[in-house]
Amino acid sequence: MTGRVVVWLIRHPMSAVFLVLALFAVIGIGLAGAFTDSSPAPGPASPVVIGGTAKSTLPTPTQFPPQNRVEETHRALHAMGRACKVPISTRRPGSVRGPVETMEQFARDFPNGGFTMDDEPGSTLSLLVVVRYELQSCDPSLLPSVDELLPERFRDPA
Repeated sequence: MTGRVVVWLIRHPMSAVFLVLALFAVIGIGLAGAFTDSSPAPGPASPVVIGGTAKSTLPTPTQFPPQNRVEETHRALHAMGRACKVPISTRRPGSVRGPVETMEQFARDFPNGGFTMDDEPGSTLSLLVVVRYELQSCDPSLLPSVDELLPERFRDPA
């Protein structure tokens, strides 16, 4: 019987190729199934894995600020970054405070906001964490007003 199959496959080379390809497909599907995680996708309250980073412990946003406010806050974030690059001795007074006040007002208006900045998802809480981190080396005198808006568990204990 096996001899007949071999002779038939030799006489029909395209059938042999098809059979080999089908065999590879079955093996590939089996391996893919074996290495695929079958756990359910995380729900809105579940931590989210982003790339190779740690799971997020930030709450899921429930507010979605208007785009013009997000853009204003985005400009303020970049303005603060530019101002922080200037040495304190030559920095224009208020060049850091103004953008920080804009972001603080955004945080008061949308404490649980979710938005996209620079094609990256963000939240009001993550914005405040970033602002606080930048102010530590830029203008620590502004930290108390940002800390008032951050829940204590998200403040840097240092």
